[in-house]
Amino acid sequence: MRKALPGPMFADPDTSRLTMLRSWVLDNCVTEIDMNERQFWNFAALQPPAEKPWTTFMGRVITVSDMPEDAQKKLGLVNKNSLGMI
Repeated sequence: MRKALPGPMFADPDTSRLTMLRSWVLDNCVTEIDMNERQFWNFAALQPPAEKPWTTFMGRVITVSDMPEDAQKKLGLVNKNSLGMI
């Protein structure tokens, strides 16, 4: 089930925690995570600095619909399930 990350979650970098996201994914039976660009970059800041930002979390695809398409392509976030994608 595709679910949007709640607005307050990952809105503030000081209160963002991967354990909070893990619990939300498991408690809500999430199969695809939809977040806004601010949430994505707060999420990316929690990842190891040497890694490219994750395109999945716990095997769930991450989509960031309000991020410019060129940026999504460079990060590998392009949604392959959308119309016209192979």
